[in-house]
Amino acid sequence: MLTSTGLGPLGSTFNRRRAAATNSNDPPASISSNHGGMVNVTDKGRSKSLLRERDAKIAALEKEVLSLRNQISNLSAEHAITHVGGGYHSRGKKAKHLTPYGNTVRVSVSKCSAKRRQLLAERARMGRNASISTQKVLNALPDDHMDGGAKSSQQALIDRIQDMFRSPHEHVGYLKSEQFAKDVLKLNKKVRAILEDEPRCVFLQSPAYVFGDIHGNLEDLHFFSDNVWNLGMSLTAGNFVFLGDYVDRGMSCLEVVSYLLAMKLMLPHKVFLLRGNHETRDVNGWEEHYGARSYIAQCRERFGEQIGYKVWESTNQTFDRLPLAAVVDQDIFCVHGGIPRPISDSSVEGGRIKDILNVSKVAGINPPYEHEDDNYQQVASDCIWSDPASEEQEQYSVDRRTGYGDSLRGGGAICFGHKAVTNFLQQQGFSYIMRAHEAHAEGVAVSKGARVFTVSTHQCHRLTHTLKRFF
Repeated sequence: MLTSTGLGPLGSTFNRRRAAATNSNDPPASISSNHGGMVNVTDKGRSKSLLRERDAKIAALEKEVLSLRNQISNLSAEHAITHVGGGYHSRGKKAKHLTPYGNTVRVSVSKCSAKRRQLLAERARMGRNASISTQKVLNALPDDHMDGGAKSSQQALIDRIQDMFRSPHEHVGYLKSEQFAKDVLKLNKKVRAILEDEPRCVFLQSPAYVFGDIHGNLEDLHFFSDNVWNLGMSLTAGNFVFLGDYVDRGMSCLEVVSYLLAMKLMLPHKVFLLRGNHETRDVNGWEEHYGARSYIAQCRERFGEQIGYKVWESTNQTFDRLPLAAVVDQDIFCVHGGIPRPISDSSVEGGRIKDILNVSKVAGINPPYEHEDDNYQQVASDCIWSDPASEEQEQYSVDRRTGYGDSLRGGGAICFGHKAVTNFLQQQGFSYIMRAHEAHAEGVAVSKGARVFTVSTHQCHRLTHTLKRFF
């Protein structure tokens, strides 16, 4: 045992005897001990020499102990950072191996009749740009393989969909194949898992691109791809918000759905797909009304009765999980149809946004599931079906107390007037509402005191179909 003075019990006894001898008037005498050892002190010089020698040894031992402690501490830290044999450079991160592959972007012209100019991103082995030694090192590197020698199945799936989207006329065989049906089923399964982690109202920041109805029109998506994200969505600054109605009316519903789902799978925090009224079974399964342009008819025609129905139902299960609204910069409310009627006290914190967030995570809406609450089913239905009231409706059918009235669409749909818009924006602290759901020749219609913007996507292909906001 070491004490703070560097001496043990023997040293303490010796100090007491030494002090007694020093205080005596008699000259120093010999001090002996027969209890386990002997200390002979013949004079003061000898005692001082013993003390200095003992202190030196103790100091050396303390220094050695400190050194050993430091070594143990360093070894422990190294073991915590570097997992021996595990291939880790830092806790929780795999080693990033040097690869001979690089990414390049080149301009290409599609082989279809449109002759669209496209920017294609490619991944290939790098050539030598410096010394022969560099070439030797690159050649010695292993091929860039994933998952035991092949691309990951997810990336391969996304690549097939992107190749189809770039040149659909070159992939007619694939679009009618069992492989495409399997790919759509896989996409739905993977994207459903992503959507289940998203709230019913997503919150994001600008810059953001907001797109109206697509309705199975692949040409519109090609136009946006060529003019808005020509470098690809991943390399384009900002978020992408699609306001719903991806299917029916157009003849490329499967191509549109598969491409948008692939983008959501690849960029889950950048691409946001809201739900429209056509993302319900009652509407996209209404073959009697839309005929060959209905989504269910196209699934059956493409894949046959059994597989076609399976693809249709799987896609609708994904639609059941789509968010109903988005808020940009805590200022712009984005929705397919319009603002929902309040189902609780408007003074309650959160208001209508809280009502939307409380809608069931899996909601059929039209028709609803048995587990869906009637009040929240109304909230979801208002989000995807409602319209701004016309001037005539404002005068004759809108309730002046609530600001809501019956829609010309019928079926329980509503319209919202000036008072409803004012109350909603003031309650939530927003400035604008962006919606789709209606067609306008100019691409964008403004109403309700320039507070409601209706974004319409159609085939005139004007860039004003998108609204881009930068701050």
